[in-house]
Amino acid sequence: MRRQERAAPDAGSRLRSVFLQHRLIADLPRIPGVAPSTAKFVVEQVVERLLAVPAGLEPLMLLQRDEGLLRRSTAIAVLAVVLARAAGWPVSSLPDLGGAALLADLGTILDEGCPGTAAFAWLIERGVDDFWLRSALVARHARMTAASDTSRHQELGAVTIVSLAAAVHAAQQRSGAMAQWLTELRADAANAFPSELLAIVPQALRGS
Repeated sequence: MRRQERAAPDAGSRLRSVFLQHRLIADLPRIPGVAPSTAKFVVEQVVERLLAVPAGLEPLMLLQRDEGLLRRSTAIAVLAVVLARAAGWPVSSLPDLGGAALLADLGTILDEGCPGTAAFAWLIERGVDDFWLRSALVARHARMTAASDTSRHQELGAVTIVSLAAAVHAAQQRSGAMAQWLTELRADAANAFPSELLAIVPQALRGS
């Protein structure tokens, strides 16, 4: 599927971009291991990417219905980009990954009983840009972290990274010190992610 050409942002789009960036950055709690300047830059790039695709503002408006979900999703998006960069992903692909991570739990607003399917259907309907397809696939599969799903994770790299970012965020929320939450993460996720990917976590977040 070919990506649509990105139209140059008009003044209204630029104003919305600045507002959304400020809103997301202001509400984002400190993420252990991630410098505030890095988190700010990631959020700016993700918002720019969303506003570069038709209907890109719609999921952000939907996420704003749940402030807690919006903050958590933004933190997971930042973690996903930081982990992917440490894993060697090309810089050009990171805004798309961050956008997909930001929208991964959108389905909890649409249908709590079947969030993955609901988000997949909703995101696919947004347009033909391949950003929407990638985001839909991540939303549908990112919570498949059981050992039996490892092969699927390896097949869908973005799903793996977003799932790991969500696991890291959950571990950080339970335990403040890196040594403690990293030990819990390794115990909880050892069968869900390749060992070489888990090994990247302390390297990427060594600043915590």
